Amino acid sequence: MRFVLTAMVLALAACGQPSSAPPAPASAAPAAVPAVAAGLDHDALVGTWSFDRSCASGDGMTLRADGTASYDEWGEGHWVIDVPARVILTLAKSEPGVGPTGQHVMVTLDVTPPVGDDLHAARSFDDGTPGGPVNAHRCPDIQ
Repeated sequence: MRFVLTAMVLALAACGQPSSAPPAPASAAPAAVPAVAAGLDHDALVGTWSFDRSCASGDGMTLRADGTASYDEWGEGHWVIDVPARVILTLAKSEPGVGPTGQHVMVTLDVTPPVGDDLHAARSFDDGTPGGPVNAHRCPDIQ
């Protein structure tokens, strides 16, 4: 009889023991979702941008909807958005009045969104050309 009583006491005591991982309370808030950085809109970047903000010189770039690009008076090539806020131009270098040099240059623009009629970015070049800030203005389309 003692054996049966001891077994019953042990069984009842085990019923009140919590499991190794108690369930989360029903009122617990879900884990916070990290904020996703705002990306760049392809269409907002398309256009002619003047680095000196005058729209009267060759100091700028043109980003076309088809992914082609012109840069200053020396580069032709392509551009892409590297998520979330980086524009990469891969350009064939030319000498004005002479033509292609056979050199290629990658220009990286780390853009500060949003992009409207002004484009703010940090510019760098893979060929050692000094980079720096960009404060470009969108030029009106010339028909």
